[in-house]
Amino acid sequence: MDQQSSAALFNQTEGSRFELIPTNGIVERATAALPPHATLTVTCSPKNGVDHTIDKAIALAPHFAQVIPHIAARMIRSEEHLNIVLDRLAEYDVNDVFIVGGDQEKPLGPYQHGLDVLQSLAARDNGLRSIGIPAYPEGHPHIDTDTLNQNLAAKAPLADYVVTQMCFDPEQVLAWLQQQRASGLQLPCYLGLPGPVRLDKLLRIAPRIGVTDSFRFLRKNLKLTGKLMRGYDPSDLVNAYTPYVNESNYGIAGFHVYTFNELDTLKTVEGGDG
Repeated sequence: MDQQSSAALFNQTEGSRFELIPTNGIVERATAALPPHATLTVTCSPKNGVDHTIDKAIALAPHFAQVIPHIAARMIRSEEHLNIVLDRLAEYDVNDVFIVGGDQEKPLGPYQHGLDVLQSLAARDNGLRSIGIPAYPEGHPHIDTDTLNQNLAAKAPLADYVVTQMCFDPEQVLAWLQQQRASGLQLPCYLGLPGPVRLDKLLRIAPRIGVTDSFRFLRKNLKLTGKLMRGYDPSDLVNAYTPYVNESNYGIAGFHVYTFNELDTLKTVEGGDG
């Protein structure tokens, strides 16, 4: 699949979501590299905290169709802090959030897990249009599979969509999705794809986001590994998902591109400046 047909498929499935890390200069870089009709998500890290993520999301919002900040449960300091975050987002018409547990080792406040924040949001008039939650077809480095499944089942009624971790193996993702549908998961699902990224950066980041199975898959597929070393393009993965994106029993809503802030190459993935 060439780059233009990849862009066409992204549009067919409601377009791609591009995940950004809120580093210095990311607003200017994203505005220069991505088209205004793009949907962006903004991650949250212990180093900078939730408020930094909210600041960047608000700064990006006027330039793009939709901007979705990650809210990490363990980085919310209090119920009042959560209220402040929601009020700031409402003020700037940012009405979609992505709720995660977060990488903060010790919670800064009363919220230990993403489920805690979801339950708090459900108990109030939160002003949000939609809420996303993560899923882990290849497992999580610190959470066993049974617990992951239980957590997803508990969170799903309080959310509007799910986003999978970054994966290279479409067969494993599709098998997981079939299992989840059989277990009763009805939320639309965005499939996590690695964007164009250097292999050295991916090797540094992958272990803490639980993609060890993907690396076993890469070792068995040297051709794919070679592509990654030259600068990976997700077209082949998109091609592998093509027969399934319109099948209602899979419920694939679109793609979530983990950019690692490698934005200069994303113009080709989206098919130009738009």
